[in-house]
Amino acid sequence: MPSRITVYEHKKKRNQRIVWLTGLILMVILMAYVGWSRVLPAAAREKTDQVFHQAVKDQDEETFRQLVYVNNKPLKMAETNRLMVWFQADENRLAKAVSEIKSDQSRYPKKPAPSAKQDLFSLKQQPGRFWFDTYTLHLNEQTLEVTSDVNASSILVNETPSGNTLQGKPLILKRFPGEYEVSARVQENGKTGRASKTIQLGDQKKTSIAFELASQVAPDQKEQYGIDIEKLLEAEVKARTGKTVKQMTEYLGRSQQKWENTFGPPVNRLANKDVYEGFEVVYDGREVQSIVIDLNKTTSELENVAGKPESKTDEANGKVWKYPTGFFEELLGWLNIKSEKRIIERSGKMWLELR
Repeated sequence: MPSRITVYEHKKKRNQRIVWLTGLILMVILMAYVGWSRVLPAAAREKTDQVFHQAVKDQDEETFRQLVYVNNKPLKMAETNRLMVWFQADENRLAKAVSEIKSDQSRYPKKPAPSAKQDLFSLKQQPGRFWFDTYTLHLNEQTLEVTSDVNASSILVNETPSGNTLQGKPLILKRFPGEYEVSARVQENGKTGRASKTIQLGDQKKTSIAFELASQVAPDQKEQYGIDIEKLLEAEVKARTGKTVKQMTEYLGRSQQKWENTFGPPVNRLANKDVYEGFEVVYDGREVQSIVIDLNKTTSELENVAGKPESKTDEANGKVWKYPTGFFEELLGWLNIKSEKRIIERSGKMWLELR
């Protein structure tokens, strides 16, 4: 029969084993807790691309702000919301950003290859927990080129004045990725031209916008070609013929007899053309086909009033000055006169042809 001392010793050893085993179990549990609550999150935080993707998907503003920096500072709340909405709006945009982050982290600390499309973030290492590193994403400014077909157009980005366009040169702006409303405004010839475009800055390596405002601020034809042209033509026609332009056009298609009843015999008669002092009349058969009236102006004098023609075409009766379509109708207000009017250069003098 065992002695009491022997039984006591057995119990003591058994209790020691229980305490040791319990301690071991508690230590394992503690280590598992530390691993779960500290180590595993630290390891997960190292996978920057996954953290970024999950933060956007979950609309986790706090994580997003811890991860994304601008000008070496964490994002403000308003900027956080703006960027998260921008990434959520396009699956391809988000996938591209995640791919770029993953590529950069795999190469860190080397810079991205020149051929890499990564242009949204610069990856920077931060002190991490345990033996794991953490990284932050610093937004890179994007390039925006703005041009306008009107010089000195004022450019606004989200209604904030951002500069003026220059002749033949784009306005270069730098902005962080995101959606922007870009507007152009200009005042010329007493008119205001406006245009706006919404852009996604960061989807491309460089974003270009070309505004077309010229048509909105183009001068009226009277302003462009001289407000006195109507008065000049009317005055010169009346000085040569004694009649208005409208009255002269009424002779087109009339007989030679009716013409001569009004203007009398010509100074000179050449085949189908009668020459008067200051004007000529051409017949088709015995009907008035066209009337050519001396404007008593040199080429340079007429250009000062009417402006330069778009082109000049040589024809049998002289060099025809080509003005924009509707020049006479809109400029002179002769919509009720059903005839063609042309400016003719001949022997250094300018003529008005009605036909």
